[in-house]
Formats: sequence, C-alpha cells, structure tokens
Amino acid sequence: MTAVAHLSSFYSAAPIVLWVEDVVTRDYLTKVWGDPAEIAFFIAGGNTAVRPAVETARREGISHVFGLIDRDFGHTNIASWENLGADIRFFYPPRHEIENYTLDAAALAGCSLHNRRRTGAQITTRLEELVAQQPAWLACRRVVTEMRTDVLGNFPEHPSLAHVTTVAQAEQHITGSDWFAQIAGRVGTWATAGHVSARLRAAEANFTAALASGAWLMDFSGKEIFRRVREYVYQPPQNPGSPDSDFAKTIGEWQLTNNAVPADLTQLRSALRVRVGLMP
Repeated sequence: MTAVAHLSSFYSAAPIVLWVEDVVTRDYLTKVWGDPAEIAFFIAGGNTAVRPAVETARREGISHVFGLIDRDFGHTNIASWENLGADIRFFYPPRHEIENYTLDAAALAGCSLHNRRRTGAQITTRLEELVAQQPAWLACRRVVTEMRTDVLGNFPEHPSLAHVTTVAQAEQHITGSDWFAQIAGRVGTWATAGHVSARLRAAEANFTAALASGAWLMDFSGKEIFRRVREYVYQPPQNPGSPDSDFAKTIGEWQLTNNAVPADLTQLRSALRVRVGLMP
C-alpha cells in the first residue's frame, strides 16, 4: 500500500476529520455538538502539531481534513469560515481558547458533575476572582509572544541540497534573507531602555479594561480558569480518571440540552459541514 493510500485509509473515519489540540477540546466539542456522526476528532497534542498534520493530508489531496487551533494572542478568522471562496484549512475561534466556551456560570451550576453545591452567584464570584489574577500574567505572555514573533518573523528556512553546495551559497542564504537584514533593528528596538516596560504596561492596561468591561471571556486564559473553577464546582471520586475532560463533557451536554450552545461553535460546525458538501 502506498503512503497516499495509507493516509486515505487513516482519514476515512468520517466525512469531516478535525484535528484538535487536546482531549478536553475533543470531549467538550463532542458533547456540545451532540456526538456528531459526521466528524472524527484527531488529537494533535498541542497547537504546533495541528498545522503539519493537516498540511500533510492536504498535500496528498485529502480535502476533508481541517484543524482547530486556539486563537491565543492571534486573530480569529471567523469572518471567512462560511466563505467557500477562501481556502480555510484552520479555524481560529474568537475566544482565546476553547475552554473559554465552558466558562458559562449557568452551565457550571447546572451540569451533572456539579457536586459541591455552589450557587450560580457563588460560581460567578469565583470566576471573577480567578480572572482578576490574570492581567499582569497575560501582559507578560502577550509581550513575550509579540517579541518572539517580531524577532523570529521571516526566519530563514532550511534550503534544499540543490540550492546550497558551497559555504558561500550558505552564507548568502542566511545573510541575504529579509530576516538578516532586519534583525539588528528589531532586536535594537526591544533592547531599548524602557521599551519592554512600556509594552507590558500597555498590555496590562488593555487586560484590566477587559476585566472591568466584562470582555475577559474573549481574551483571558480559559484553560487556567477552567481547571480552577472545576476544582471549585466538582469534587472527583478517589480514582478520577480524567476529571477535566469529564467535567467539560457535562458542560457541553448542559449547553446542548438547554439551547445554550455558544454561537461561535454552532457556526463552526456549520462551516465544517458546508465545506465538505453537507447541509449546514
């Protein structure tokens, strides 16, 4: 059997194959979408592994394979999801991480694994306490992300053997790149006294404003909040198995049963279906 045939067989599980970052994402989406028969979820083990998995399939002409990647500090592409003229292989939802969609106080209070008898008001207060701890930490993460992107953007790719057969060609490949021409200026900017401090203060101010306005659900780290609010709401048994995953499933089930599926996720499933020729 050829490599292409192996891949085709591997991806024959369902009309839609969706690579996701982790088990919690798979299990939450499975339940909030009502165990969709048309979607097979594959777990990449992190955001950096999603892209190469999808691109490998696409290079072999397997067009029903997609990737779902947390937006983190990047940008959503939701505006293009339903544009069939756009080659969308990767979906970046509007909220920071998929776990942000689970931070629904009503669902947290109403889900079947809520066994600590917290009221909805208590859960809301706990969520507010947890998000209030994040602005400086998120500012640091954002600035580190921006610095990495700025300094490593356009970093030279490894050349093919045919293009580099001498040291002179190797030097030209590196020093003739846009990255090499710009790196001194980029590093110099970041190394300027006060530059990092100013970027951190600006980022913290943005996150503090989001906290005050209630927009934190879009931009704060849902993973960190989810794990801690789960401990507040759910006491797992002595041999818990996968408490985060189990808890996420019951939140998804509650949202589905109570017509509270986040609109972004309804749109995501519809976009996936349309892209493989199914009805929305």
